[in-house]
Amino acid sequence: MRLVSEAILHNREPHVSARRARGGCTCITFMLAVALLAGAGAGTAHPQQESAPLDTAVHIEVETLREASAPMVVGDHLILSYDSERPIRYVAAVFEHDDFATRHLFKRNRHDVLFLAYRLPEDLDEIRYRVVIDGVWTTDPNNPDSRRLATDTNISYVDVTDRTRPTPEYPRRLDDGRVEFLFRDAPGRRVYVAGSFSNWDPYRHRMREVEPGIYRARLSIREGEHFYHFVSDGRRHTDPLNPGPSYRRDGGEVSRFDG
Repeated sequence: MRLVSEAILHNREPHVSARRARGGCTCITFMLAVALLAGAGAGTAHPQQESAPLDTAVHIEVETLREASAPMVVGDHLILSYDSERPIRYVAAVFEHDDFATRHLFKRNRHDVLFLAYRLPEDLDEIRYRVVIDGVWTTDPNNPDSRRLATDTNISYVDVTDRTRPTPEYPRRLDDGRVEFLFRDAPGRRVYVAGSFSNWDPYRHRMREVEPGIYRARLSIREGEHFYHFVSDGRRHTDPLNPGPSYRRDGGEVSRFDG
């Protein structure tokens, strides 16, 4: 435990060194040291990958990042990002409220931007964290807000009292008069939008996959009231980005927009 704590304090990876012991028991000594280290430093020595599925607004935000930016709050998630011109093995974030015990790995989007979408604890108004880049502990280079702790260590922080960033609402009418639809599903699907504007033809308007798992269609539709749904690999879906209520049609639910 002391070995791990000293390594974290000095901003370096915990490691084990084995001295050659008398009597030919070097290997046994080394294996015992590694086992003790694994037990004492669990959570610190091994990065943890975020596995919970993201909601649509967060997914759109992280997949469309083209460069690293300052931390942002989207709904109940904190989004951190990082990019580098040099090759790196991994980037992770560690949080003070978790005693810096777990490394949350950044993922890479299609634009080669590394990101972390971290679900915010409900009882905190400020998130304090550090970034681990290939084992080196540091502040977030994209966050201008940091402070020095009593231990003479710098730490990044984000005010998360305002978690009211709205979820994007679709469909929406663009400046050129077309209506834009957006839908999220697994990558590589055949996704269509069908509605009263297309006589409910399920194959007339195929949506284009603009980012992995994000499908978009921009259609010329007259102004007025319209009903629609999405068809993904033959299955119908209402629009989760449409804040209005859904309606019943021919035994199934549809979404409505007026514009």
